[in-house]
Parts: sequence; C-alpha cells; structure tokens
Amino acid sequence: MGVKSGDVVKIDYILYEEDGAFIDSSELSNGEPIKIQLGTGQIIRGLENSIVGMEVGDEKVIILEPEDAFGTFEPLLVEKVPRTQFSDQIKVGDMVDFIGANGMSSPAWVRLIEDDFIIVDMNPPLAGRRVKFVIKLIEAGLEPDPLPNPFFMGMSCNSNCSHDHSDSN
Repeated sequence: MGVKSGDVVKIDYILYEEDGAFIDSSELSNGEPIKIQLGTGQIIRGLENSIVGMEVGDEKVIILEPEDAFGTFEPLLVEKVPRTQFSDQIKVGDMVDFIGANGMSSPAWVRLIEDDFIIVDMNPPLAGRRVKFVIKLIEAGLEPDPLPNPFFMGMSCNSNCSHDHSDSN
C-alpha cells in the first residue's frame, strides 16, 4: 500500500529545469534525504501530490507546471527602486532584503541595475517555469518532527502571563 496524506516520509530528489539543466538536489542541499509530512504544505504541491501513492524504493520522474511548482510569475512582485537604497557593491543576481511600501520585508532578486534605479523581483527564482523532478521514496512510517516551542524562537509574552515557559521536550 502506498503512502498517503499525513504520512511522514524521507525522499531523495533532483531538480532540473525543463530543458534538463541541473538546479538542486537533496544531496546538495541537505547531504541526505529530506523528511516531510505529506499533506502539511512542507514542499511544493505538485511534488507532494506525486509522492502520494508511492511505495518505499519507488522512483519517478515528474514534470510540473508553474502553478504546481514554484507558482506563476507575478508582475506586481517586480519593483523599480531608487538606486540610492542599495550599496555600490550590489550586482545583478544578488538576493536582497527588500522593504516594500507597506514596511514589510521580502527577499528579492536584483534583475537590472541602471544609474538611477534598480529592478528587484520578489517572485521565487523559478516562478513561471516548468521544472522536472526525479524523486525516490527512501523511507516511510516515520514519526513527525516535534513542533518547536515558539518561546524558544525569540517570541515572548509579558511577565503577567500564566502559562509554563519550560521546555516540554
């Protein structure tokens, strides 16, 4: 019986552009298979859907459309920004922390540099592109990783709170 939504699995993957150019792999990124709980949105939807039904040892090649992979390209996520907001060392292809008009910070890619302005793109780098994955189901039936305690991740409350802040793990 194949794995289903809610199962915790480990997979190896290799990611290619549709034309076959190598992009990434679990070995390059993590040095080992990645552990995920299916159905929780930990990975892109098309990849997750492709794992459902696989059995340990199965390998498959899938091609994903942009909407099932890294999303469609959104022109509204491209901004023209005054050159003065960036250092002189900035270059095309750099990832920057862009503060939008709403004050929110977003990672963005520098796409164009001119004398007076820079074009930044907050789309994921592979947005709008078809991609190919080679995936192999390595393990199944694993326990999910424990959820982190938010108080150990920089969050806090005032001294008047009534709950326990001790680590329950």
